Amino acid sequence: MTVDKRYQVYISTTYPDMQSARQALMLPLLDLGLMPMGMDLHSTESHNLMPVVQRMIDDSDYFVILLGGRYGTLSPLGLSYTHREYIFAATKRKPVVSFIHDDPLNLPPDQREPSREGQVRRDDFARLLENKTLSFRWRDESDLGARVAQVMPDIMRQYPASGWVPAGARSGASDARGQALARRVAELEKEREEWLAAQRAPLRGLARGSDPLGLEYSCNVYEGGDCKMAMTRCELDWDRVFACVAPLMLNPVSEPVMQKALEDYIARRALQDVTKDFPKAHAVRNVVLAGHAFNQVKVHLRTLGLITKTSETDSRGLPLWRLTAQGDSTMSQVIAQRR
Repeated sequence: MTVDKRYQVYISTTYPDMQSARQALMLPLLDLGLMPMGMDLHSTESHNLMPVVQRMIDDSDYFVILLGGRYGTLSPLGLSYTHREYIFAATKRKPVVSFIHDDPLNLPPDQREPSREGQVRRDDFARLLENKTLSFRWRDESDLGARVAQVMPDIMRQYPASGWVPAGARSGASDARGQALARRVAELEKEREEWLAAQRAPLRGLARGSDPLGLEYSCNVYEGGDCKMAMTRCELDWDRVFACVAPLMLNPVSEPVMQKALEDYIARRALQDVTKDFPKAHAVRNVVLAGHAFNQVKVHLRTLGLITKTSETDSRGLPLWRLTAQGDSTMSQVIAQRR
């Protein structure tokens, strides 16, 4: 039995000028098994909703920007909310697809920016999307719907996502086969972990304790009213890295939880890290640890025998990790305060 998956796509656009264009997206997206999500941010209190929006984007498989003739309502940071949503999606490495109106000057007046400054902001944002995203042009609602139906299947093949299966979609026989396979996978994972433990390199040759580690990460740097994306690095020691994740791993946790713990710690000192390249920076947001940096941490802690992968997975199918007995003992030595 083949189980149809569903994929969540976040649609970012201005409001209310793009209501009809947004509706034109819905049918082709639904036909492709994509579930459209979005939130209209245009009031003075919209900044209070950004954490909710960021959670929706983080839970989505794809991110679509629909740009017409307006840049949109400015947030307190000096960027439009659509621009901020794009920055967050980019830092989370979501596949970003932008549909940009081909002739904004011929749109009705209520669908264009009323000021020259707003038009410049809109055009600058359009150029950014053309350079940084998978971008496509559209002229009207019918052209937009046809363009979405044409390009999204290729994008879904090029950037496959985990998606989700509707409740009740699996048959009893399929469930039984899945459970049997899951048990077999768990047995093989256990054997693999035992073999890796037996092959572990001697600890005396591995960095640990106060040995330094450089971790690269991306972030949004704010200088005055400008927001810039930057790649920088911080210097930590292995004890500090382990102390960030160890308390969470008394019970099995997923890799995103481990990475978020490291990012939260780095964020508290990120302003100091970026001042070399951005001496006038006054705030840093959206710290995202580079994938290779997190993998280095994970593999090294595993090689030290401090953490191990369990046979369990989270709701997205990602593996769960926990402390070993040695890791529990090391955590006490690193974190517990001495008299």
